[in-house]
Formats: sequence, C-alpha cells, structure tokens
Amino acid sequence: MNRTRKIYWKILRPLVIVFLFIKFGYTFNVAENLPDNYIVLSNHNTDFDPLFVGVSFKNSIRFVASEHISRWKYAFKFVNHIFAPIMRPKGTNAASTVKEMLRTLRSGDNVCMFAEGARSWNGITAPILPSTGKVVKSSKCALVTYKITGGYFVSPMWSKGGTRRGKIHGKVVNVYTAEQLATMTIDEINDVINCDLYEDAYATQAIKNIKYKGKRLAEQMESLIYCCPNCKAIDSLYSSGDTVFCKECKNSYIFDEYGNISGVEQKNVKDLFVFLRDKTLLDAKNKSTYSSHYAKMISVKNHVETVVSCGKLLVSQDYLICGDYKITLNDIMDMAMHGRHALVLSTKDTYYEILVAEDTSALKFYMLFQAYKYGCINKFRF
Repeated sequence: MNRTRKIYWKILRPLVIVFLFIKFGYTFNVAENLPDNYIVLSNHNTDFDPLFVGVSFKNSIRFVASEHISRWKYAFKFVNHIFAPIMRPKGTNAASTVKEMLRTLRSGDNVCMFAEGARSWNGITAPILPSTGKVVKSSKCALVTYKITGGYFVSPMWSKGGTRRGKIHGKVVNVYTAEQLATMTIDEINDVINCDLYEDAYATQAIKNIKYKGKRLAEQMESLIYCCPNCKAIDSLYSSGDTVFCKECKNSYIFDEYGNISGVEQKNVKDLFVFLRDKTLLDAKNKSTYSSHYAKMISVKNHVETVVSCGKLLVSQDYLICGDYKITLNDIMDMAMHGRHALVLSTKDTYYEILVAEDTSALKFYMLFQAYKYGCINKFRF
C-alpha cells in the first residue's frame, strides 16, 4: 500500500474507533507482536466487518471485497482511493483475485479476506472456501486469524430495519508464522482456519443472553424465511416491526431483542434455517421449481453491466430461466449471493448478476441450486 494510503489509515483509524463505539458499542483488542507481513482471515457477519477488523491493526491492510462494489458510481472512487480493495467476483474461481493478493503480500503489504466468502445467514460461520489453505501456503507469509462475536445480532444478513446495539467484540485468535505454515499441509491449514473462525451466535447467546436493541427487528425477515413454517406456503410472508405474518395461514411470528422467535415451533433463526434446508432438499427430491414474478439479469465484464433479460425467474432441476434467457444448471460453474436480493453466477464465458424482486426471496434460489447441483446444501453450516 502506498505511503498516502498508510497516512489515511493512521488518520482515519482513531475516527473509526470512535464511530464504531458510538454506533455499536464495539470493543476490540489491539493486535500486538505481529510479524512484518501477514494475511488476516476473519469471519463475516456485517457490512461493517472491514472496519471492525481494521481498527485492531495499527498498520494498514488491503481488504478483499466483492466485485459489485466496483460498480458503485461515486462511492467506489472514494473507497478505492482510500483503501484500494482487491476485487473478488463471487460465484467464480477468482483466479485474478488470488494473483493480486499474492502480489500484494509479496510486495510487503498486508491483506485481509473474509474466508467464508459471504455473510452468515444463520449466525454460524460457514465453511471456508477449500482453496483458502492453498492461498495461505502460497503466500509464504504469516497468518492472523481474527474473530468477531456478536456481529450477527448487531446486523443480521436478512435485516433491513437498521443496525442494533448490543455487545460486539473483535480480537485476534491466533498468529501462525510463515515457518509454522511451511510445515503444515493445506488441509491442516484449512482445519485451523475453520476452527479459529468458527462462531455459533446462538450457542454464544444461550450462555450470555445479551439484549440487542433496535427498531423494526423483524423487517425483511421474509428474505430469509421463504417458506412459512406453519403452512409450508412459499413466498407467503411479510414483515412489519418485530413481527412476520403469513398471508396464507394468518399465523405470525415475533423476533425479539435476544434473537429468539415466538409463535412457531422453531425457536430461533438457526432452527428455522434447518427447516428451510430440509424443505428445500425435499422440494429438490420432488423436482420442484422455484419462481419469482420478476428479476433482472445482467452480464458483467470489466465492471461494466449489460442487461441480458428481464422477466419471470425460474430455477428448476435442469434450467435457470430469466425472461426469455435460459442457462442449463450444468453450465453454471458456481453461484453466490451478495446482499438479500442479488444472485451472482458464472458460466465458462460469462459472469452474471440477477437482481430478484424485493418481495421474493433470492436465498430460496441459491438453496435450490445447491440442492440440484451438489445433491446437498453445502455452502452453510447447520
């Protein structure tokens, strides 16, 4: 990172520390006695995680960020000027991202990556990308593992009603020197990363029972719960305040300040996510099709968007169809999400983004795709 960006880091870090404490009550441990050159890997629960991680480090870090931020017309110019993030297109093998990370590390700068590849939907740290250990070993520098606890309840992935204030803390878990990593296999490196970053928000909450205060606690929860747990209707839910309602069976569920749910058999989001997994796997077994009344599909090349098609979105056992555009599931190399309503996927030649209507869950398509493509839903821990 150039000298100017190092100066920005030193100027902005104290200001960010104050901002995070006022907004979230965030506390952290300062990272001490670090090697000269390292890669930081952290779990991922909120859009503020780069700030949560960054304030623990006195020296500047380049963050790996989702490619979609490069298409922010004006904000990205500021972000790029100050932080120079390394772009990663989700839903691809991201070979160019790995090359840029290694180039940065070998130049003596430090890099941070959120190893799950996406924010957690259910409060449990997802399995890291299998290629992570290979990247770490190839870097020939130190590894710093960092964990944020409380982030899931401060800003749930599915929520729209603003952030909540409660206990949230960040700290370094372990530091592995380059010499230590050289003696470890790739699988062993992946194992320690998975272990160090693992956080089950609800297991922690069962012990600590911390209140997370906020307004509109359940708003947009239907982007997560795409199937009513009571009547099993798809896309029948809507939310207001701290309550989720079903248009079909008229049942309602309340999400409280402790992250618990009343009015349904499942007592929290973690339990609901297990229900959704089982329902989606059953639907895949029955060769079901999921749909949305509207979506917009674009292709992305060199951070430039081109509209491909608009219209009804369908995901079936064999095809993904948007409007009059069809892709076979076998041709889709991988799929991921960013935000609540955007799917990203890649074929051999093209990188696509699909923006799903806000009154329809995009998560259901992602879950069904995994069930059909892999025979299981393997991008999450349950």
